[in-house]
Amino acid sequence: LRDLPAAIGPVETATAERTLADQAATLRPDQLQTVAARMALTLNPDGKFSDQDRALQRGFTWSGAQRPDGMSTGKLIATPQLRAELDAWFAKFAAPGMANPDDHTPVINEEPSEEAARQDLRSHGQRQHDALGVLVRSQLGNPDLGTHRGLPVTVIATTTVADLHNQTGHAVTAGGTLLPMRDLIRMAAHATHYLAVFDQHTDCPLYLGRAKRIASADQRIVLHA
Repeated sequence: LRDLPAAIGPVETATAERTLADQAATLRPDQLQTVAARMALTLNPDGKFSDQDRALQRGFTWSGAQRPDGMSTGKLIATPQLRAELDAWFAKFAAPGMANPDDHTPVINEEPSEEAARQDLRSHGQRQHDALGVLVRSQLGNPDLGTHRGLPVTVIATTTVADLHNQTGHAVTAGGTLLPMRDLIRMAAHATHYLAVFDQHTDCPLYLGRAKRIASADQRIVLHA
């Protein structure tokens, strides 16, 4: 019912809710879903939705915390425009052989060879995931994005000397994401990423590496740790 357009009045919506509540007592979830879909079709037979209706539905959220393996699940409700734009992006960067992290030098700026495409064993969903990674990484640190709280729009992560030396454990980003050390080391190789290293016992800042000079002060970066 939340997918119904705003033009459907509150009386009709309330009546539909009561009907579904009564049906829920005797139907299985899949049966109730079928009834709800048919009811929505009855209330909105032409399937008309305004820009306002779509705007109310759009959004992206992470579905809870990171899983034990560090992976995250999210839910995207995209507008027709965003889906069309993502479709165009995926058409190039999610094609077999493109942006494959398993390649020594992932193909980004040119067409992949037939051999690279044939040896690409990633699923459709994995290729789209990697294509989104290309999109985000291409923008992080871009000066055209301005700053966020006085800092470039980039990844800031903190770790300890011991974990960094042993290449074990996790770093913590300014957004609270746990980042495996191997991922942090790979990311820190790029000029637009920062690495704040703290003493294992005192949490005293020992090192702040910057690969690129910017207008903001180093202390602003350390405050995110």
